Amino acid sequence: MDSAHPQGISRREFLIFFYKYRARLLFSFLLPLTLAIGISFIPTPRYQATGVLIVRLGSEYVYQPETGTSQSGGNPSLPFENEQIFKSEVAILGSEDLHRQVVNAIGVDALFPELSHPQGFGLIMAAVHKLIDDELKSLGLAHEVIRTPQEIEQRRLAKAVDMFDKRFGISLERESAVISVSFEHKDPALAVKALDTLLALYYEKRKQIYMEPRAELAENQMEATHSHALAAQHAVEDYKLRHKIYSLDDQRKQLLAERSEAMRQEQSFSSPDVEAKIAEYNRELDQLDIQERGFVSLQKEADIANEAYSIYSHRLDEAKAYEDLQHERIGAVRIIQPPTASPEPKRLQSLIIFAGIFLSLVFALLVAAVTEFSRWGFLAPEQIERGLGLPVLAVFPFSRRV
Repeated sequence: MDSAHPQGISRREFLIFFYKYRARLLFSFLLPLTLAIGISFIPTPRYQATGVLIVRLGSEYVYQPETGTSQSGGNPSLPFENEQIFKSEVAILGSEDLHRQVVNAIGVDALFPELSHPQGFGLIMAAVHKLIDDELKSLGLAHEVIRTPQEIEQRRLAKAVDMFDKRFGISLERESAVISVSFEHKDPALAVKALDTLLALYYEKRKQIYMEPRAELAENQMEATHSHALAAQHAVEDYKLRHKIYSLDDQRKQLLAERSEAMRQEQSFSSPDVEAKIAEYNRELDQLDIQERGFVSLQKEADIANEAYSIYSHRLDEAKAYEDLQHERIGAVRIIQPPTASPEPKRLQSLIIFAGIFLSLVFALLVAAVTEFSRWGFLAPEQIERGLGLPVLAVFPFSRRV
């Protein structure tokens, strides 16, 4: 019974099916393939510029305490792990702000002229988009948006940055601490220029991130202490002028000598004038003691202010020396291979055609499946035996009468 009613689908049935519907299946295969071949000629070939960087553990990753030197025991430390260092460098290279600076430096029209003057497929898409917008506006489903020139320029810049991001690539090899950067453009010279500009701005951005602006803070502190020292010194000078102080020791000696002379005169002969003069000398000496205490207090404040100014002046010199050292040593990332463009453009034609072949096969199989499940009747005797459970005794060939 099993041999009389085979359960599997034979090769003959496949051949009969594909022969009967050969035109439909061939059309379903060639249509997507033809579209793919046509689309493969639309993309412009692009040259890929590539540069290679290496990340070393430089001084910018080392934390140097602001207080304390090698003599006083300040110990530098490395607060970052290698993985964090690599990720931070990749994040800087891939930052949108850096890419915007590159686009601004080169120019939107120079880097992506198709944004202002679309051509080819871009021109077709722009026309279709405008046609759809006009139709929606005529139906009242969309409203015309009026934008200022600044808003239009910002939108162009945003689109240019988005296109730059899509054509820019970063590859990190953690084992060797190597970072590869690439950029694709139809002009090889412009692709190299874009990467050169990006790396130059990248180094400047690294300096802004990793450099510690100690000199500016130290200079502000020094200026503040200098102003305080000048104010304290002016207060001392103003106090001396206001109280007519030129030399406290000499003034005291002179008053003591004059009082001693008056006291000797009083011993020789008693006189109200002499007693009044001695009392006046005593008052002047008391007043001089009070003035001396005020003068000493102001002078002490002036000395403290001058000492603070001297300390912060020394710190400013140290901070400037530290920043100069940072400028010289902030090179943890070095260029192994300068940006160079590939001699041959990167073409997408073969990739699009291969994808078209795959989609054509899928579409043809889908059409075959739909045809098989939607047709009526039998194509081969084996199908009658499986469907009706009856053996086929004879087969008559189909003949078309004219």
